[in-house]
Amino acid sequence: MLKNRSKVKVKGLNQERAINNISKTVNIYNFKRYDKSLSEFEIDLKDSKKIKKLLENEGLALLSIKNSGLAYIFKEILGRLGIIIGLIFVLFFYIIQYGFVLKIEVWGGESYEQAEVRKFVQENMTSHFKSNISTEELEIKVRNNFDYVSSVSIAIIGQSLIVNLNPTVLPDEMEGEFKPIVSEYNGLITKINLIQGTLNCKVGDIVQEGDILVLPYTIDSDGNMYEVQPRAEIYADVWISSTVSHYDYKIVQSRTGKTITTSQVLLGGLVIYDNSPSVSFADYECETSTKILTKNLILPLYLKKTIYYEIAIEEIYQPFDEVKDTIIEQAHEKALIFFDKNDIIINENVTITEGGGCHNVNYTLTVNKNIGES
Repeated sequence: MLKNRSKVKVKGLNQERAINNISKTVNIYNFKRYDKSLSEFEIDLKDSKKIKKLLENEGLALLSIKNSGLAYIFKEILGRLGIIIGLIFVLFFYIIQYGFVLKIEVWGGESYEQAEVRKFVQENMTSHFKSNISTEELEIKVRNNFDYVSSVSIAIIGQSLIVNLNPTVLPDEMEGEFKPIVSEYNGLITKINLIQGTLNCKVGDIVQEGDILVLPYTIDSDGNMYEVQPRAEIYADVWISSTVSHYDYKIVQSRTGKTITTSQVLLGGLVIYDNSPSVSFADYECETSTKILTKNLILPLYLKKTIYYEIAIEEIYQPFDEVKDTIIEQAHEKALIFFDKNDIIINENVTITEGGGCHNVNYTLTVNKNIGES
């Protein structure tokens, strides 16, 4: 218990030869063999960092390593003591500066409007101390000084002053801006019912996505042009396609369910606590996340966590002919995702191409739909 040791559990074949080779570099104690591929032994604590590399060189897998002894316990105590002191230090500064607003955020509106309002609020704040800030007075001042703001709400959240703008919105007729009707699809026009505006297409035309269908004006008998909001019903045969690929041979990776989690507590960019066990998986993928433990802007405290997922690699061979009908149905369902309930299916077509061990199934729906809605 008091000896500074690391207990190592390993898996692999020909362990006697491997352990003999390792013992030339580090001292081995209390070797125990559980079966022909699983064993356990102890090493000096000072050698725990280099044992993994030695095991890899000998073809053995490291399953676990556990440290013990006075030096390890003392190191752990010092580490935890450092965390406690750091947390007390952070808490002290957090309490002092929590009563102040350190940041002004403006939500809503255009970027230039946000900049103007942010500057105005900053200039009209009598104090950055929370208890001396009147959000109601600031709301009245912002509303009275900016015509493009229809309403505003201001709240203090944490150490941020949040200004939420609701900009004044004028209808197109009042702003004098009328937009043309533009096609969102590639298709063949089959029917037109113009309600208002000037047509820029005719029945039988093939239009591309982005083409202008109806212009936002009318011309009277005297040749005078008047801007209007264009309206029309324009029906077209539209082609909706989707493709699903199938590889006869592929390598599939899947998670086994086994995980190893490492975590670090950081004060700014300084690691003040580290719990990072060694990763013994032969194949794995990992996900890293960072969580803010405090919203202190001077001494931010973060928790960084990494989860290692063991993965199994499997080779799969499946000829296309065995799953042909399934792949075609998948392509069909994928195409139907873009099908609206009011669309009328005119035709369906399937094409299959093959190359390099891959079959591509393309499913095309020809539908008739209204592409002239403004």
